[in-house]
Parts: sequence; C-alpha cells; structure tokens
Amino acid sequence: MKSLFHSVLFVFLFSLVSCQTTKEPSVQTTDETKTDNLAPKDILPPPGGEGEIILNEKGEEVQNHTGEIPFFQKKSDLPQEVFRVYIASDSYMVRQIRHTDKIRRKPDAGGDELSKEEMKKYDLLSFVDDGIISIGLNTVTGKLESIAFDRRVPRINDIAKIIQNDASRFNYEHSSKDGSPLITRFLVTYQIRLYPGKTRDEIKQMLQKKK
Repeated sequence: MKSLFHSVLFVFLFSLVSCQTTKEPSVQTTDETKTDNLAPKDILPPPGGEGEIILNEKGEEVQNHTGEIPFFQKKSDLPQEVFRVYIASDSYMVRQIRHTDKIRRKPDAGGDELSKEEMKKYDLLSFVDDGIISIGLNTVTGKLESIAFDRRVPRINDIAKIIQNDASRFNYEHSSKDGSPLITRFLVTYQIRLYPGKTRDEIKQMLQKKK
C-alpha cells in the first residue's frame, strides 16, 4: 500500500503541473469507435521498414493504417525494436514490427488479461507513459536470459514493474530447423494508458487521510 500511495501521489502531482512528455493516444468511446470503424482507413508503411510483416497479439497478420493508435503507426527509429505493446485496464495490444520470419511471440490471452487487470488499480487520473525493455535470449535454448530497461523507464515505479513482468512472460517460436534462436537480442517498446477513475478532490482527500 505504501508503494501504491507513493504512485498515487506522483501521478496526482505530475498531473497538476501538466508535464507529460508523451502525447496521449486517441482513445475512442463506444459510439466513436463504431463511427471510426465505418470511416475509410489509409494504409501506412510498415513501422519496421518496407516489406516487413506486422503481427498482432493473436499472431494474426495486420496492416499499419490510420485507424491504429499513433503509438503503433509511427515509423521505428530503433533498429532493434521488434515488439510494441499497448496496455490499459481495458485493452492489451501487441504489434510485432520486425523479423516475423525468424521469431514470433506465442499468443497468451490469459497473460494479456492479467496484465490488463494489474493496470486497474492505477486508474486514478488520465496519464500516458512509456518504457523500453531490452530482451536477451539464450543462444541455445531461445529462453529468456536477460531483461532490463533500455533508454526509457516509466515514471511510476509500480508501472515499471508491471511492464517488466509482462515482457518476462513472453514465449517465442523460432523459425530455424532445430528450434535454436536466430534473433537473441531485441527491444520491446511499451505504452501504458491510465484513465481518470477519481476526481482531483477525491484524490486530495485520499492523500490527506494517508498523511
């Protein structure tokens, strides 16, 4: 609870000064989503480069288009970036943007749901953040060998832990004949979205009680 209290305090104070460095993705309401689904979507180049195939969290091939959240649309400037993950309490989405012919994330719907559930307790104020995880796989077994933040760490420690735990549960399929990994080091880029579950007055009262 102490850690959660500190996270609440940080999010609240950070929101007050309006100092977000990451632009919030366009989150649609139900009616807006229906309307958006009817609107034509322009196809965009693959984020990982020309000729790259994009896979979603189910392992299905998808295209980059203007209906995607901005986080998924933008061109990748990191050659080692292979996966992009978006997590909110109501959404868990993955896009593999490179090397689908060599490595693929195994779908894990149950694990995806658990990561969404973890986000619910932090739905206090509207907040967007990101983080980059560096993954190292064993060169023989292809199993996770090392995991660490690279370049960008989420500002909320508890969120950073959720992201790191999420990346550590991934299992991969390797396309070599003997099952040994062809890709052993890569980046997973995360974006997280918190929703305003409480008013500012409610959070102030909660923080005053804690003090």
